[in-house]
Amino acid sequence: MNESFIGVDLHKRFCVFTEIDPKGNVLRRGRFGNNIEEVSAFASTLSPKVKMTVEPLLNYLWFADQVEPYIGSLSPADPYKTRVIAEAKCKTDSYDSLMLAELLRVDFLPRSYLPPKEIRELRELIRQRCYLVRNRAMFKNRIRHLLFLNGGKIEAKDVSSPKARREIRQLYLPDHTRHSIEQCLELIDQTGKIIKPLEKEIVSSCQEIEDVALLETIPGVGRLQAIIIYAGIVDITRFKSARAFASYTGLVPTIRASADNVKTGGITKLGSRLLRTAFVEAAMKAPRYSPDLNRMYWRIAQRSNTKKARVAIARKLATIVYVMLIKREVFRK
Repeated sequence: MNESFIGVDLHKRFCVFTEIDPKGNVLRRGRFGNNIEEVSAFASTLSPKVKMTVEPLLNYLWFADQVEPYIGSLSPADPYKTRVIAEAKCKTDSYDSLMLAELLRVDFLPRSYLPPKEIRELRELIRQRCYLVRNRAMFKNRIRHLLFLNGGKIEAKDVSSPKARREIRQLYLPDHTRHSIEQCLELIDQTGKIIKPLEKEIVSSCQEIEDVALLETIPGVGRLQAIIIYAGIVDITRFKSARAFASYTGLVPTIRASADNVKTGGITKLGSRLLRTAFVEAAMKAPRYSPDLNRMYWRIAQRSNTKKARVAIARKLATIVYVMLIKREVFRK
């Protein structure tokens, strides 16, 4: 069998594919369900001479795990750049899969990074932890809201701390409100019991990684945050410059230019949200320990506002991280 190229248009319930030969002739096209039985049946029809592409959407990583053992290569397409190149008035699932296959055939496909399997697993652990932390914060906010609705005021900042619990017990609250608060506190405790071993698993899986140790030298960045940043980057050499990496984080401003008119807007928010959030959280602490970052922060905050200053520091940290990992150097204050 000669070499062939397959483009897969992934949907929630089904997938549409088109296979073409090296000359661009359609060999076959079809549709199969996005489930283990039908994806496995489709994978069994493939061969090592097949090159495949799919947009990194929905459950594409699971799909990649199913088909990779059967094919020669899998290249995820960059959805934003592909949309610009292959934009058409006539848009159907079959057309999309054909365009993906055609771009792959002529080697004009804007590729997206496909992380190794161990990194995919690490990212899944990190996402699970973030989901649990958000839920815990939601329960804490619920307690604050219930206290506010009933005129309750406590001195403790953390509403789930032992001090806060003692203060809440001393407040006069309706029975149903007190019961709701107790439920939230119980859920906070249960969530915390799940988060702690999960964090230990994440940390223990990255003990010997040099990049994590380098990232920990950034002031305000602990081991867990360093791992989150590492998992978002994996291989810094895949970025051509610090500017390209900053753009990948989604922390750069949008730009609209027409003739001599240039307008900048909010940040693009493209790329990994976990990576972007990690840099913003680091930006909240780093200026306390670095005189240069502190001066930069207050200069922007006084000219604009603290939110923009924090984002600017996060973007600056992204460029610093790029240099640190390229040169294999620790953070310099």
